[in-house]
Amino acid sequence: MPDKAVAADDTELQKTFLRHIENTGISRLDFTNNDQLRATVLSELARAQALASKPVVLPFPSIRTLFKGRAGFLRDIHTALSRPDGRPAAITAQLAVQGLGGVGKTRAAVEYAWTHHQDYAALLCVNADSPEALTRNLAALTTWLGMPEYATQTDDVRLPAVLDWLGRHPGWLLILDNIDSNAAIAESARLLGRLTHGSVLLTTRLTNLPSGFTALPLDVLAVADAVSLLLDTTQRRTRAPDDPAQAEGLANELGRLALALAQAGAYIDRMQCSLAAYRARLRNSFAAVMAFSDPTVTQYPRAVAATLTLSVAQLTEPGRALLERLSWLAPEPVPVSLLDVPVPGETGDPLEALADLAAYSLVTRDTVASTFLAHRLVLDVTRLALPEAAGRQRLEEALTWVNAAFSEAPDDVRNWPRLDPLAEHAWAAVLHADAAGIAEPTARLMGALDMLFDAKAQYRRAEQMSRAALRIVERTKGEMAPELAIRLNNLATLLQATNRLGEAEPLMRRA
Repeated sequence: MPDKAVAADDTELQKTFLRHIENTGISRLDFTNNDQLRATVLSELARAQALASKPVVLPFPSIRTLFKGRAGFLRDIHTALSRPDGRPAAITAQLAVQGLGGVGKTRAAVEYAWTHHQDYAALLCVNADSPEALTRNLAALTTWLGMPEYATQTDDVRLPAVLDWLGRHPGWLLILDNIDSNAAIAESARLLGRLTHGSVLLTTRLTNLPSGFTALPLDVLAVADAVSLLLDTTQRRTRAPDDPAQAEGLANELGRLALALAQAGAYIDRMQCSLAAYRARLRNSFAAVMAFSDPTVTQYPRAVAATLTLSVAQLTEPGRALLERLSWLAPEPVPVSLLDVPVPGETGDPLEALADLAAYSLVTRDTVASTFLAHRLVLDVTRLALPEAAGRQRLEEALTWVNAAFSEAPDDVRNWPRLDPLAEHAWAAVLHADAAGIAEPTARLMGALDMLFDAKAQYRRAEQMSRAALRIVERTKGEMAPELAIRLNNLATLLQATNRLGEAEPLMRRA
């Protein structure tokens, strides 16, 4: 097709295509002329058709050519997962960054999955930062795998169904993300002992892995790769003859951590400033971070926190408000539909606020699943930086926001597709709110979570919510409040269902 000038009425078509390019992860650096563009798009379409025939549950799309300096590491993963013994492999932070986030463990695992998608019959990823999260998120795969067990009421049914599916369908890749506790890795080892027909890849900060796991230490980027990443992601920067030297200095200041470099590049490109100007601003940001950040508490280096603080300072007011509300939720994918729920006092278009966060690489969007995800580092730093009064305001907004979205009957399985993606965010919000002494709608949302977890036979979590809601009502409404009788009865019924009759009877009598 010959090149020709684009008619004025094709402007919207151009914009739509550019959005498609961004959403599918095609880098604009992949092509320099029309022929290369056509080849890239055709390749992307063929890739999409291949992926459409298999289950794909990955948290974000590939960044393709912007994934720098890890080709050898991806080969190491492939070699480790292709051994005859089939032992699971684990990506770990190297000793130099032991216990630190931001080195790019999750990104490396996901990029491996996209790179070798043709080698696997299914690409699956679940958050596994606790034993409960591991079993819960594995059980939730029933919906992605199109299994009828999704409609059942308990994870005790859904989890065995998923394990059975994995046993009957060879050739899958399963990523267990953020296994950062001994309890979580012990639970993963117990479950993985039942799986023999696929490949398992873990991401973890732990360095002392149990026998049966192979550690693949992931280092920070090499200087040349870090410089290349900064220069490639800042195409709209103000150019200067010393850009390579400035990029090298900036890379070293940021510890060559992938997340910090991505944040810095997004800022420079968005603001169209020079590398030298960014380094000057970053020096002030380091001073601001020192005022509130303690790496022994946050478990993240100050260099990463500084880049985040600088980016957050440039957000629009709606964008900043959205990020500050998200900081009180869980580091899990957030359904875009949550943005349809109004927040009291909110100004501006929430979708534009989300686009603002995405422009600074503060969130990653998944247009297929219609979700967006903020790295837990982003959420931690944002929350810790909030002054007490502002933090309480954003917490109250987040709590009200999720409570309004959590409106359907939790014990009705037909509502679970809408409530399940919100459950972990509701859980995080009520725990923060309870610690802050916020009674309502904390107790109401705890009661809804109690009903949801009870219906799913997640009795330990249901009991935690039931007791917490009861405690709040006792404290705020007194011994004779009618609502107290409801809370007493709910807890007693739960105890009765778990065969703890001696504990249930006094509560029933009191009710």
